[in-house]
Amino acid sequence: ICARVYGDDTPISCFRAMFMNKPAHHGTLLPWHQDRWTHLDRDPLITLWTALDPATVANGCVQIVPGSHKYGLINPEHPSGFITEAQAAEFAPEDKIVYLELEAGEVALLHNWLLHRSDTNSTDIPRRAYSVCYMDGRTKGGNYTPLF
Repeated sequence: ICARVYGDDTPISCFRAMFMNKPAHHGTLLPWHQDRWTHLDRDPLITLWTALDPATVANGCVQIVPGSHKYGLINPEHPSGFITEAQAAEFAPEDKIVYLELEAGEVALLHNWLLHRSDTNSTDIPRRAYSVCYMDGRTKGGNYTPLF
Protein backbone atom coordinates (compact mmCIF):
# COMPACT_ATOMS: atom_id res chain seq x y z
CA ILE A 1 0.00 0.00 0.00
CA CYS A 2 2.76 2.44 0.95
CA ALA A 3 4.77 1.58 -2.18
CA ARG A 4 1.76 2.45 -4.31
CA VAL A 5 1.40 5.87 -2.66
CA TYR A 6 5.02 6.79 -1.93
CA GLY A 7 6.84 4.85 -4.67
CA ASP A 8 8.50 1.44 -4.85
CA ASP A 9 11.93 2.64 -3.71
CA THR A 10 10.79 4.98 -0.94
CA PRO A 11 11.78 4.01 2.60
CA ILE A 12 8.73 3.85 4.88
CA SER A 13 8.57 4.77 8.56
CA CYS A 14 5.83 4.66 11.15
CA PHE A 15 4.96 8.26 12.01
CA ARG A 16 2.66 7.43 14.90
CA ALA A 17 0.72 4.57 16.40
CA MET A 18 -2.04 5.39 18.84
CA PHE A 19 -5.06 4.10 20.66
CA MET A 20 -8.29 6.09 20.56
CA ASN A 21 -11.09 5.80 23.08
CA LYS A 22 -14.62 7.17 23.05
CA PRO A 23 -15.95 5.90 26.39
CA ALA A 24 -19.59 4.93 26.76
CA HIS A 25 -21.77 8.07 26.91
CA HIS A 26 -18.73 10.32 26.41
CA GLY A 27 -16.27 11.43 23.81
CA THR A 28 -16.08 14.61 21.85
CA LEU A 29 -17.27 15.76 18.47
CA LEU A 30 -14.24 15.92 16.19
CA PRO A 31 -15.08 18.34 13.34
CA TRP A 32 -14.26 17.89 9.67
CA HIS A 33 -10.53 17.84 9.03
CA GLN A 34 -7.67 16.35 7.06
CA ASP A 35 -4.75 14.87 8.99
CA ARG A 36 -1.63 16.94 8.53
CA TRP A 37 1.46 18.04 10.39
CA THR A 38 2.99 21.39 9.46
CA HIS A 39 6.19 20.72 11.43
CA LEU A 40 7.16 18.09 8.83
CA ASP A 41 8.55 18.80 5.38
CA ARG A 42 5.88 16.50 3.89
CA ASP A 43 2.66 15.05 5.25
CA PRO A 44 2.34 11.39 6.14
CA LEU A 45 -0.35 10.07 3.80
CA ILE A 46 -1.45 6.59 4.92
CA THR A 47 -3.32 5.49 8.05
CA LEU A 48 -4.60 2.04 8.93
CA TRP A 49 -7.48 2.42 11.41
CA THR A 50 -8.47 -0.76 13.27
CA ALA A 51 -11.74 -1.02 15.19
CA LEU A 52 -11.20 -2.68 18.58
CA ASP A 53 -14.91 -2.43 19.38
CA PRO A 54 -17.79 -2.22 16.92
CA ALA A 55 -17.84 1.26 15.37
CA THR A 56 -21.42 2.40 14.74
CA VAL A 57 -23.27 5.60 14.04
CA ALA A 58 -24.60 5.52 17.62
CA ASN A 59 -21.15 5.29 19.19
CA GLY A 60 -19.57 8.00 17.06
CA CYS A 61 -17.94 6.12 14.20
CA VAL A 62 -15.69 7.92 11.77
CA GLN A 63 -17.49 9.69 8.93
CA ILE A 64 -15.74 10.31 5.61
CA VAL A 65 -16.27 11.96 2.26
CA PRO A 66 -15.04 9.37 -0.27
CA GLY A 67 -12.56 10.77 -2.78
CA SER A 68 -12.10 14.06 -0.91
CA HIS A 69 -8.35 13.46 -0.59
CA LYS A 70 -8.15 14.25 -4.31
CA TYR A 71 -8.96 17.90 -3.54
CA GLY A 72 -5.54 18.29 -1.93
CA LEU A 73 -5.27 20.35 1.22
CA ILE A 74 -8.50 22.29 1.57
CA ASN A 75 -7.37 24.64 4.33
CA PRO A 76 -3.55 24.62 4.12
CA GLU A 77 -3.30 27.55 6.54
CA HIS A 78 -4.67 25.50 9.44
CA PRO A 79 -1.81 23.64 11.16
CA SER A 80 -3.96 20.60 11.99
CA GLY A 81 -6.06 20.46 8.84
CA PHE A 82 -9.43 21.56 10.26
CA ILE A 83 -11.70 23.17 7.70
CA THR A 84 -14.13 26.04 8.08
CA GLU A 85 -17.91 25.65 8.20
CA ALA A 86 -18.15 27.16 4.71
CA GLN A 87 -15.58 24.66 3.41
CA ALA A 88 -17.45 21.82 5.12
CA ALA A 89 -20.68 22.89 3.40
CA GLU A 90 -18.87 22.87 0.04
CA PHE A 91 -16.68 19.77 0.38
CA ALA A 92 -18.67 17.61 2.84
CA PRO A 93 -22.35 17.93 1.93
CA GLU A 94 -24.69 15.54 3.77
CA ASP A 95 -25.40 13.48 0.63
CA LYS A 96 -21.68 12.63 0.24
CA ILE A 97 -21.01 11.46 3.82
CA VAL A 98 -20.29 7.78 4.46
CA TYR A 99 -20.30 6.33 7.98
CA LEU A 100 -17.45 3.86 8.53
CA GLU A 101 -19.36 1.29 10.52
CA LEU A 102 -16.91 -1.50 11.31
CA GLU A 103 -16.99 -4.68 13.34
CA ALA A 104 -14.30 -5.20 15.97
CA GLY A 105 -11.14 -6.28 14.15
CA GLU A 106 -12.04 -4.71 10.82
CA VAL A 107 -9.58 -2.23 9.33
CA ALA A 108 -10.07 0.89 7.21
CA LEU A 109 -7.30 2.18 4.96
CA LEU A 110 -7.40 5.98 4.90
CA HIS A 111 -5.52 8.64 2.99
CA ASN A 112 -4.67 11.32 5.56
CA TRP A 113 -6.11 14.10 3.39
CA LEU A 114 -9.48 12.32 3.27
CA LEU A 115 -12.05 14.56 4.95
CA HIS A 116 -13.23 12.89 8.13
CA ARG A 117 -14.93 13.59 11.43
CA SER A 118 -16.46 11.62 14.30
CA ASP A 119 -19.26 12.17 16.78
CA THR A 120 -19.80 11.55 20.49
CA ASN A 121 -20.62 8.11 21.87
CA SER A 122 -24.24 7.81 23.03
CA THR A 123 -24.14 4.06 23.75
CA ASP A 124 -23.32 1.81 26.70
CA ILE A 125 -20.17 0.45 25.02
CA PRO A 126 -16.86 2.18 24.31
CA ARG A 127 -15.61 2.83 20.79
CA ARG A 128 -11.92 2.06 20.88
CA ALA A 129 -9.58 1.91 17.92
CA TYR A 130 -5.90 1.58 17.09
CA SER A 131 -4.38 3.52 14.23
CA VAL A 132 -0.98 3.44 12.59
CA CYS A 133 0.17 6.26 10.32
CA TYR A 134 2.93 5.64 7.78
CA MET A 135 5.17 8.20 6.13
CA ASP A 136 8.00 8.59 3.66
CA GLY A 137 11.08 7.58 5.67
CA ARG A 138 13.00 10.60 4.34
CA THR A 139 10.62 13.04 6.05
CA LYS A 140 12.34 15.74 8.05
CA GLY A 141 10.90 17.52 11.08
CA GLY A 142 10.87 21.24 11.59
CA ASN A 143 9.98 23.39 14.54
CA TYR A 144 7.99 21.01 16.68
CA THR A 145 7.24 21.44 20.34
CA PRO A 146 5.67 18.36 21.97
CA LEU A 147 2.48 19.08 23.88
CA PHE A 148 3.40 16.70 26.72
